[in-house]
Amino acid sequence: MGLSFDINNYSVRIEGEKIELLRKEFQLLQYLYENHNHALSRQQILEAVWPFQIPSDRTVDDHIYRLRKKLKKRSPSIIIETIKGIGYKLVYSPPPSHTLTITADEDFKRLSTELLKKYHLYGQGEAIHRLMDKDTFGLVLDEKEEIFLNFLRGDFLSLINSTRIPFNEKSVTFLGLYIILETDENKIEKYIQKFESKNLIPEEDREDIHLLKVFIYIKIDQLEKAHTLLLDADERITEAVPGFYGFYQLGWFTYALCLQDAALAKIRMEILENFLERYHFQREYGLFLVLKGFYYLTTKEHAKGTDLISHAFTVLNKARFPIQTLMTILVTEKLLTIFKNQTVAEFITLKKEEVYERYNIIEVKRKIKNEIDLFL
Repeated sequence: MGLSFDINNYSVRIEGEKIELLRKEFQLLQYLYENHNHALSRQQILEAVWPFQIPSDRTVDDHIYRLRKKLKKRSPSIIIETIKGIGYKLVYSPPPSHTLTITADEDFKRLSTELLKKYHLYGQGEAIHRLMDKDTFGLVLDEKEEIFLNFLRGDFLSLINSTRIPFNEKSVTFLGLYIILETDENKIEKYIQKFESKNLIPEEDREDIHLLKVFIYIKIDQLEKAHTLLLDADERITEAVPGFYGFYQLGWFTYALCLQDAALAKIRMEILENFLERYHFQREYGLFLVLKGFYYLTTKEHAKGTDLISHAFTVLNKARFPIQTLMTILVTEKLLTIFKNQTVAEFITLKKEEVYERYNIIEVKRKIKNEIDLFL
């Protein structure tokens, strides 16, 4: 099951058991868990958990001591090891799951695929990882399905380099990622217009592109266009289609913050809070935490705001959908142009560098642009 962090009350659930923590204990455990099974120096921990402060190594040691006491006997699957000469390492060993061997049974395959789709809807990347693990659940997909799923999980080059999938079948997927990464407003509009004028966006993908355009127009300061798209969506997107409803409400929340309309922002925040209580969609929840964090920055609750923004990336890391992480970085960078905050700016710079390096984003962007240009 893993660890589930609740920043609202600084508690953590470990295999269903809730443990109350103090604020810095919570942030320390969160950082150790993000990097579990990796040794971390005291300096790394200090920079991550106590930025812009000058605590001593003893501060880390004292907090580790308190965390160990709170975790002891309550979670044998978690151990914080002392690494001599370096610092500390959190070792997480989840309870073993029962292994199922997939058979040729068609009903089993169908049900497994439906389960995979449901996990994808809810942004449960860790569960999908286990479904795909041949030694655990053993779900077998055909080659196309597996390549597309791996693309969503961050293996972008496998789809880009695949010669087995015709370009017209992956062109819209490429368009979506490219316009998230592109910073040139003219190029963004040019590619969108070309795809639309040549009728290259299939019916089943139009809502996704419509939704993405909301955020892209916000990104390039065309708020009136974003507003028009949001009003248009209100005519057809309700909670009856939850897979789109949450993201459109996130679009409204982002738009309200950019407009600096506190009343509208609060309304959309409350709508999303109620929605996410009913639907535990992790990708939506990650971006929501960032927007909520900026809302608190506008009300001068800086510690609460920065904590929420930091925690958002823990949620997104667990969801394992890097495209959503890239989208969240895009939105955060946009909001930072309006609501200046040095702490958040430095945090996002580090996160962006980490994601770009991990998923080879510069090379991915170059190759996708070349592919689209050849296609068009």
